[in-house]
Amino acid sequence: MRIRSLLAAAVLLPVGIGLATVTNAAAQPAKVISNAAAAGTYAVAPYVDMGESTESMLNTALTSKGLKSYTAAFVIGVGCAQEWGDTEPIGGDPFIDPEIAKAKSEGAALIISSGGADGYSIAGTCTNQSTINSSLQKIITTYGAKALDFDIEGAAVADTAAATRLYTAMKTLKSSNPGLVFSITIPVTPTGMDHYGIGLIQAAHQAGVKIDVVNLMAMDYYAGTGEEMGTAAINAAKGTLAQLKSIDSSYGYANVGLTPMIGVNDDGSTFTLADASKVESFAASNGLGRLSFWSLTRDVSCGGSAAQAVARPASSPTCSGVSQSQLAFTSTFAKY
Repeated sequence: MRIRSLLAAAVLLPVGIGLATVTNAAAQPAKVISNAAAAGTYAVAPYVDMGESTESMLNTALTSKGLKSYTAAFVIGVGCAQEWGDTEPIGGDPFIDPEIAKAKSEGAALIISSGGADGYSIAGTCTNQSTINSSLQKIITTYGAKALDFDIEGAAVADTAAATRLYTAMKTLKSSNPGLVFSITIPVTPTGMDHYGIGLIQAAHQAGVKIDVVNLMAMDYYAGTGEEMGTAAINAAKGTLAQLKSIDSSYGYANVGLTPMIGVNDDGSTFTLADASKVESFAASNGLGRLSFWSLTRDVSCGGSAAQAVARPASSPTCSGVSQSQLAFTSTFAKY
C-alpha cells in the first residue's frame, strides 16, 4: 500500500462543526510549551514519499544539491499500532529503515511525518493516551528523530478528540525529549487558514502547546488553472501569520512553513521554478520556519515536451509535469 499523502485536497466540511467551534482561546490563558523553530536544521525539508523508489534521488539531493534535511512520509496509525505506508512496522521496514540510515550517514537531519491524505496518525486511530505517547516515542528512539510532523487532512481536520490526544502527547514528549520540534501540516487557502486550521491552533493554545511550525499546504486550491501559485503561497503565509497572532501574539514567521506541490497540481494549476524562486526569496526576507514541497520524488521532468507534460490530466507521483533538470526545485529551495 502506498500513501498518496499531500496529493489530495482537504475534504471540505460544513462551517460551524468540529474544530471551528472551539471557544476563543484568548480568554483561556495557557502555559505555553514550545521550542523556537529550528530553521538552521530544518529550514528546507522536502517530503520524501518513502513508499516510492527514492533512495537514489535522496542521496543525490544530499550529496550534490545542498539539501541538509528531509521529511520522511508517512507513518500511519493502525488501531493502537503504527506502520509505514507500505504496511511495514516502525523499526522493521527492510527498505525504509536502511534508506533512513544511509541518509543519516550522509549527515541528513530527519523529520518523520505521520498521517497524510489517506491515513491518520496514531492519535487519530487510538484512544489510549499512554500508548499514543509511547508509540510516538518509539519513532523518536528508533530513528533518532528530533522533529515530528503531523499531516492533518480531510476528515481529520475536524476530529477534536484526536487533536486533544495529539497535543497531550506533544507536551509529554517535549518534557522528555529536550529540543524536540513539532509541526502540523494543514490545508490552506490563498488567504490563510480555513476554519478548521484556525480551530487546530486554538485547540493547541488551550492545551498549552505552541506549535513550532504551522506548515501550510500551499497547493490544490481548486481556484482555476490561472492561479499564480508563488504569489498565492506568499499570501497564504501572510494571512496565516495574522491569524496565528490573533490567537497568540508570540507567533512569528519562524513558526510558519510553506509546502507547495511542485509542478502540476491535481487541480491543473502549476507551481513553476519561477514560483519556487519567489517563495525562497520571501522565506529568506522573513525568516520562515520551514520550506518544504511535495515531493522530492517528483523533482524531475516527466519526459517528452513541456507542453505534453503540463497537459497531463492529473499530477504524477514520480515527476513534476514541467520542463526541468533533475532536482531543480530542490536546488532552488536549498539556497535558503
